[in-house]
Amino acid sequence: MKRGQTAFLITFLVLPLALFGIFVVSPYVQAFYLGMTDWTGYSETFNIVGLQNFAYIFGFEGVADAVFWRGLRNNLVLLVTVPVITIVIALFFASMLNLSGSTKGGQIKGVPGSGFFRILFFVPQVISVAALGILFQQLFQPNGLLNSLIRLVAPGSNPPAWLVDTRFALACVVVVLVWMNVGFYMVYFTAAMASIPRELLEAAAIDRAGKLATFMRITLPLLWPSVQTAFIYIAILSLDALAIVQVMTVGPGGPDSATTVMALSLFLSKQEGYFGYASAQGVIIFLITLVLAALTFRITRREQVEL
Repeated sequence: MKRGQTAFLITFLVLPLALFGIFVVSPYVQAFYLGMTDWTGYSETFNIVGLQNFAYIFGFEGVADAVFWRGLRNNLVLLVTVPVITIVIALFFASMLNLSGSTKGGQIKGVPGSGFFRILFFVPQVISVAALGILFQQLFQPNGLLNSLIRLVAPGSNPPAWLVDTRFALACVVVVLVWMNVGFYMVYFTAAMASIPRELLEAAAIDRAGKLATFMRITLPLLWPSVQTAFIYIAILSLDALAIVQVMTVGPGGPDSATTVMALSLFLSKQEGYFGYASAQGVIIFLITLVLAALTFRITRREQVEL
């Protein structure tokens, strides 16, 4: 690279890198530092306590922080369920809207009305999380729409109070998170499918390959980089889930911490004035997210199909 080009690139990169360092890297560094203090978030002074906050979280000084570890358990449940269910449903819808329609004239199209369904499935993306939380909170109420429909279909039945039953509360959160994200990733996979050469799909149709075989042997391998990226982003979402849990669940995080997540434990610690301890929790969440993202890349890594 010529000297003039290097100077030109550096000139344009200085400001973005400076902003990235100030607003992204700096808060992370400060969190590591504050995690070793007893700062309340309101006082001008604080003391360095070393690894005491981390020791309390892991129970090295007696009883561990039960709320945080229940949050980790629930986050792991979300991590296992939400990405898989969301990606499977989004891939199914994307295939139906793009590759499962008529093949007349050698052209593979989506099901009739696919344009309308794309808009319909994307609607949750334009609704705020707070509004969605309130909407589903009312839906899952003991006398809400869901239980009313159950009683209509099965008169005399006694449906559960979903959000106050420890057996179903977390499952309700899973349902909402999947519903919130399916539309976006359906559109994402639709865009990825547009790059698949139609000749391959048409050749499979001519050879009378079934739709499932075509999807598994042609479509999915070519979409795998997009699936991997989607899995990473949904996994990170599953390790957060603070907004919907805080708005929708009782407590929030209840009943009996059945829907508590790590981010909610952090939020409550800050709310109670334990900013140093909350920062320590944030550091652990950051490290867990980093490790799980690396493991996901490693596990889902496969040889990329080249056209």
